[in-house]
Parts: sequence; structure tokens; C-alpha cells
Amino acid sequence: MKPVPSLVAASAVVAVAFATLAPVRHGVVVEADPANPVRHVRVESRSLLGLRRPGWGVALSGAPAWGSATAGFYFTADHPVVAVVTAWPGFRQSLSMAPTPAAFAAALGEEGDREAFRTWFVALLEQQLEGPSPAWEPAQRDCAGLLRFAFREALASHTTAWRERVAFAAGPPGQDPSPRFAPDWRQGFPTPEGPQPFAKGAYLRRLSCVPLGRDLQLARPGDLIFFARGGAHAQPDHAMAFVRPDVDGAPMLLYHTGPEGSGRQPGELRRVRLDDLLHHPDPDFRPLLENPAFLGLYRWRLLAGEAPDASNPRS
Repeated sequence: MKPVPSLVAASAVVAVAFATLAPVRHGVVVEADPANPVRHVRVESRSLLGLRRPGWGVALSGAPAWGSATAGFYFTADHPVVAVVTAWPGFRQSLSMAPTPAAFAAALGEEGDREAFRTWFVALLEQQLEGPSPAWEPAQRDCAGLLRFAFREALASHTTAWRERVAFAAGPPGQDPSPRFAPDWRQGFPTPEGPQPFAKGAYLRRLSCVPLGRDLQLARPGDLIFFARGGAHAQPDHAMAFVRPDVDGAPMLLYHTGPEGSGRQPGELRRVRLDDLLHHPDPDFRPLLENPAFLGLYRWRLLAGEAPDASNPRS
């Protein structure tokens, strides 16, 4: 039986299309910088004819990662990692990577320096309730911007010129952190592009903080909680910071609401008792175990040398 010409032609077209379009050859590229704890892994795929094509079914496992098959995957290499990259058809490659000797490792300084940072960080947060500092740029007045501002200024040298620039009128809340304390953090915050003065909330959580779980009994002033609202209209991470307890010893948190409403009003700072937050009108912002939007309690990485003290949770 002779082959039907139309079927032969169709088969030829399919074969050419497959050879042109199907990504069947893959190579893994790992991008790393000694000054950056973030690794970037991407897959370069080509068809049989050598044309560059987006890979099919590209995935990375073995490390908590974010990103996409198109943009590549990012993860923090702060401990030994064995990541596995897979792609269609049957591609699999293991990547064994040692920790990056990152500039953003925890600062193993004196306890006095860590406590000085905490004291200034909380004082700067609470100062904003009296009116935003002129040094806090209006374009960055949201929840993450508040944390970046207080973090950066807590590490500054609190001279007379600094007090004028920041409009810090209160008396010194405590001693300054030593200039030798966490020098690398003065360069900025870790991001996939390296140290930057700006880092969105998700990068602060993933790269500048360490998770402490979801037990808020371990919280100390200066610690943070994060929320991530998902669904069809996913929103950026939302963060709140523990500040000084109320007069009756009740834990207090402070946060900026960020722009609000369809008119994008500038939002405001709010100081709230933890007990009241547990009954927030929006259930997504209740720090409860059963709330999937509650990501847990976090501590700044430069304070990570501290061991949580369950016997004295709010000292």
C-alpha cells in the first residue's frame, strides 16, 4: 500500500516542528557572588536544531526556592545544599553547593551591641508615631519601608548631625552599637542582585531574617511577624514589629498600613496590642496557627546569634 501523500507531508511538518520547537537539550547555569547569599539557577534549553527554547517542565527541588522556570530559581545557600534540577524529557542534574561565605552572615558581636541595636531599632519605630521622620522617604512609607528605615538608622552613628537629619528629639534610648558591629549590613540588604538599600518585604523575610517558628511567646522587642496574602490577587508580604510592652506588660506591635483604598491614600502607623491583633477584623492578619497567611515569627539575621529564651520571652 502506498503512503498517502498528505499524511507523509503532515508527518514531515510535525517532524520539522518538533526538531525546531521541542526543547530537548538542557544545560544548568548557576550564578553566585561571594558577597551575596542568594544563588540563581537557570536552565538553558535548545531544540534538536540548536534553537534556544524555553524548557518544558523545568523544576528545582531540594532547597526552598522561589522564582520560575522562565526567570530561573533563587535560593539562599546558608547551609550545604543538594539541589536537583529536572526538565522534560528525562533531564535530571544534581547540584552540590557549599554555603556561601556571605557578607550577611549573623553578626557574632557582643551582646551589648545586639541589645543596643534592638533598643535603637524600637525607639526609631516608636518615634514615627509622633510624625514621620524627614529622612524616611515618602515613597518608602509602607510596612517594609518602615523596617528598612529603622534598621538602617539604628546602625548609624547617632551624632548631633544625625539627630538633626532624622529629627530625633528624644534622649538617647541607650548606647550606640559599635562601628565594628555588623559592618556588612551597613552596605544594604541582601537581594538577588546583591546588597541594596531597598529590599521588598519578601526579601527582608527570606534573606535578612531567620525564622523562629510560630510561637509568639518567644518574641522580643525588635522581632518581626510576617503575613502573605494569597489567592487570585496575591499581595506583597506584610510585616509588623514587636516594640516595647504596654504599661501592663502586654506585648505591643507597630506597623504601617501601606497605601490604602482605590485612591491609594498614604496609609498610617498603628500601634496595637497582640491580644487585639489576634481578633483583627481581617482574619488574614491574625497571627494564629490556623491562619495560612501568617508566616510566623522572625528575627533579624544580624541578631541570630541570640538563642530564643522561652523562660523569658519578652525580656
